[in-house]
Amino acid sequence: MMPEISVNYLAIVACVVFAMVVGFLWFGPLFGKPWARHMGMEDMAQPDGGQMAKSMIIFLIGNVLVAWVLAHSIEVWRASSWGAGDDMANSALALNGAIWTWLGFFVPLQIGRVAWEQKGWGLVAINAGFDLVRLLAFGFILAYWS
Repeated sequence: MMPEISVNYLAIVACVVFAMVVGFLWFGPLFGKPWARHMGMEDMAQPDGGQMAKSMIIFLIGNVLVAWVLAHSIEVWRASSWGAGDDMANSALALNGAIWTWLGFFVPLQIGRVAWEQKGWGLVAINAGFDLVRLLAFGFILAYWS
């Protein structure tokens, strides 16, 4: 038996818009300077408009993928998707989808940066913190707007 999965495309768009705004704030005024220091980019010149536009498009595409996959994951957590009874509360769906995805997929990738790229734990904290905030917001948007 396969679950019946329904994805709300407007919720995906809302997630992407949220991520773009929070990403700008997170890697700009909030943690931009320490992030650049951890990346070894504090003395680099600002990218030109073309390079910044390219980076923003890539970031946008990545957020579409994250939101799209998380939407499917949250739907799989719904018992009703399987015809197996009542669903848990939307807040529980959001938290389960976001936290388990973050813990199982995002945190290990960030820890790998310490192991293989010799990056510091401060960078892990900044990046993993952003990932957690993003996934929690996505989870709530997707769970409630379905």
